[in-house]
Amino acid sequence: MTLPGTAGTGTRGGVREWGRRALGAAVSLLSPAPFACLVCGRHYRFASGAAAAAGPAISHRLCPDCQDSIPWIGRIVCPVCGRPETCGDCARREDPAFICSRSAVTYDETIRSWIAQYKYRGHEALGAVFGDMINIAFTGLRRELERRDPAFRFDAAVPVPLSMERLRERGFNQAEQLASAVAGRHGPPLARLLIRTRDSGKQSEKSRMERIRGTRNLFAADEAEMAALIARVQAAASARSGGRTDGGRSAFSRSPGGRSQFAADHSTGARPVILRLLLVDDIYTTGSTVNACAAVLKTAVAHRDPGIRPEIYVVTLARS
Repeated sequence: MTLPGTAGTGTRGGVREWGRRALGAAVSLLSPAPFACLVCGRHYRFASGAAAAAGPAISHRLCPDCQDSIPWIGRIVCPVCGRPETCGDCARREDPAFICSRSAVTYDETIRSWIAQYKYRGHEALGAVFGDMINIAFTGLRRELERRDPAFRFDAAVPVPLSMERLRERGFNQAEQLASAVAGRHGPPLARLLIRTRDSGKQSEKSRMERIRGTRNLFAADEAEMAALIARVQAAASARSGGRTDGGRSAFSRSPGGRSQFAADHSTGARPVILRLLLVDDIYTTGSTVNACAAVLKTAVAHRDPGIRPEIYVVTLARS
């Protein structure tokens, strides 16, 4: 019998060559298909045992070299902003409106380049990578909070808004995409509670004092979205209490002045309902943007129902 690709006088050599080709074809069929790295475009094969320390969630989207270049934040020194070293901004801020912030990576030249590709050069596929990265930061934050309170949960994920000018220019809000990634994987519903009142220009081009001054009256609450969230929180609290308060009154009946009886009851010393909001942005630099957003959220909640006590936490992709 003559095998394909063999001649009668070279049967043994032909068999060896045929076997080599067959083995190569089998290996190709069994090996994982090559991936194109979303950052550098280089093709590579993903091996399940070669996941980086950050976990396999992003290892099939980045080549090993690009994955190794990610400057993950591991050790936290500043308990407020999560910076891996002492933070002068937090030391100078007397009364932050948010409780704490955590970030996935340090904003170095590598991350600066990746974010620029994503935000300004149309490389929107990187959004999936950034979604995986910020979820690593969120998981760390949640575990940190659950160590203090095993029942801890967030009520909503709130993206920092863009101005309409920036949104039309870019076509998407990077903070909202990051918040959607967290909401889709971990459950806190996305709530667009904030609007941007004007375009403040690129924050990366401003000094610390310019950033602080520029955030004054920069954000406002979306009243319709806020009303819907407060109603949901009130309904959940009412369900937990059986819909009644002391004396048999409805927990959320209105007083003659229009104030929620729920608020009136809690203003007299009853235990308040805690509303835990997760504010999401792409880059934390001085904290002035997220602090301004958190202050607006706290004021808006207090205006709607003083019986609800808001707690604002922050998660960002990068820490400058």
